[in-house]
Amino acid sequence: MRIGSVQPGLVVAMLVATLALGCAPIQPAPPAEPVVNPSLDALKAEVALLNGELASLQTALAGVRTEQQSVTTEVDVQTHAIERVEGAVATLPEALKDLCPAPQRAEAQCKEPEIQRVMISGSKMVVGDVEQVWLDPPGIRLNARIDTTATNNALLGDEIVEFERDSKSWVRFVLHAPESDEPISLERRVSRHVRTVQSGGGEGVKRPVVRMRLKLGDVQDTFWFVLTDRADHAVILGRSFLKDIALVEVGARYVQPRVKVPATEGAKPTP
Repeated sequence: MRIGSVQPGLVVAMLVATLALGCAPIQPAPPAEPVVNPSLDALKAEVALLNGELASLQTALAGVRTEQQSVTTEVDVQTHAIERVEGAVATLPEALKDLCPAPQRAEAQCKEPEIQRVMISGSKMVVGDVEQVWLDPPGIRLNARIDTTATNNALLGDEIVEFERDSKSWVRFVLHAPESDEPISLERRVSRHVRTVQSGGGEGVKRPVVRMRLKLGDVQDTFWFVLTDRADHAVILGRSFLKDIALVEVGARYVQPRVKVPATEGAKPTP
């Protein structure tokens, strides 16, 4: 059918129907359902937690900075105080000069040296009732009593024990030095034995005799000593020592100089 052949009334009716349909209201679309995403919710929760921790760290950092500033201020104050004290101390010597009296020049007074002379009578030296001697071994100073009634020299020892070594007689004993609290143990070869008579009489006691180096005054030699555990002095010098060597000044003490360490100290002990 051609349009030209359509009736005019039918065309108008179609146009009216079309216009009526175009002017009809459009119904709204129903709302969309919200989409739930668990991963997104977890991420949001983690971000919120991190934001809270960041806020706490920022607060703590602010507190540290405040404390640091306080410490820096205190250090500055202390430094200035120290500088003031150092300045005051530096000026003290000058301030105290006027308070100190002028030093007085003292003239040195020389004293005559105290010299202890070795007394000599003819070819013999003079000794007192008590003298200081040097005994080697062990290399110690001891007080010796000079006894003109004793025949032999005697040495006071403790724990005297005789024994045999290489088929020879030896003795072990202990000495006590006045300058030390430590006992000194020695071993010496026995040269012979002598029998000493006690004050109560009887047959006496057999005692060992040993050789020891002794120095008194300018006398330095090896002498025989009877080992005994009964004596009023550490060393007793009898007539065997005095013979051809010394004279005794009764009532005097330490006539000879006090003992100095001999030059031979440290040498090999006399066997």
